[in-house]
Amino acid sequence: MNATHTRLAPGQSFAQPDGDHRLGQPITIARLDRDALGLPRVTFRAPDGRELTAYTVQVEAAIAEGILAPLAIAAAA
Repeated sequence: MNATHTRLAPGQSFAQPDGDHRLGQPITIARLDRDALGLPRVTFRAPDGRELTAYTVQVEAAIAEGILAPLAIAAAA
C-alpha cells in the first residue's frame, strides 16, 4: 500500500466561511485513519462533541476550493 501524504493533522481547526466573510462553527481534526479498504479518512469533532468523518481527498478538495478554511487563515481574512 502506498503512503498517503497529507498536511492534515490532529488538532488542526477549520471553519466554513460564508458569503459575508463570517465563519461558521469551528471543527477540529480528532484523528486520521483508514477505512476497511485502506482509504485515508479524517474525523472532525465539533465543539458540542459531535463527530463527522470524511475521506481525506474530500477534505483536501474542500480546502482547495475555499469551502473549508484553516481557522488561522480564515480568521485573518
